[in-house]
Amino acid sequence: MTTKKTCTQLREVAIELGDCRLCQGCVDLNPDVFEWDDNLDMPYVCRSQVTEEEVQDIMNSCPEGCIVFVDC
Repeated sequence: MTTKKTCTQLREVAIELGDCRLCQGCVDLNPDVFEWDDNLDMPYVCRSQVTEEEVQDIMNSCPEGCIVFVDC
């Protein structure tokens, strides 16, 4: 019997802004992790310690692959 493992360990997430299209998808999908800075007109990480499950959807959806784990 095979059991699917889920990672509940906290990891540090970041946005690679050099590739970012500023689409705000990360903010829309994960507003508890990503917020929009109106002064700089770009997204930022407001809670960097997350589980993989919390950000997996946006990591898969980001058009430029800007959402990354920095602890790998």
